[in-house]
Amino acid sequence: MLYLGLKYLHVIAAVFLFGFGMGSYLYLIAASRTANPHVIAHVARMVVQFDTWITTPAGVIQIITGLLLVNLSGLGVTTHWVLTSLVIFLCVGSLWLPVLVLQKRLQQMAATAAQADTALEEGYREVYRKWFWMGVLGFLGMFVIVLIMVTKMPPWQLIGAMADA
Repeated sequence: MLYLGLKYLHVIAAVFLFGFGMGSYLYLIAASRTANPHVIAHVARMVVQFDTWITTPAGVIQIITGLLLVNLSGLGVTTHWVLTSLVIFLCVGSLWLPVLVLQKRLQQMAATAAQADTALEEGYREVYRKWFWMGVLGFLGMFVIVLIMVTKMPPWQLIGAMADA
């Protein structure tokens, strides 16, 4: 029963991680496309809050429940698919802190422009671009992790299996 409870938490955490992460990402993209500092400041403030209080804890729950599930199932962390997913998870996680910092910077830049009733400063686009591409890389990594979790195979093994079929 413990295994099933942990697996349930693991899946729910993945849903929160993906759902809130992707929702925040898309909302900030949409807000930034308006170039309206008032809109961006409001949306970015909510994105920073949601990612800090919901998405980040979901990531922590993911790693804890994942490691507990590996332990309970008798697998080792060096099992190919487990190790591959852990490495990708750590890479995605290493993008997360800079993404949070960049989101906060975007929010501050937009709030400053909104308070002064001016356009966004020139540096906004550069910060936004970094944030955007880090998000693309992070979500690509998350898609691969989900693929690994479903197939229990690292990507190269899955490609090989598909080629043999």
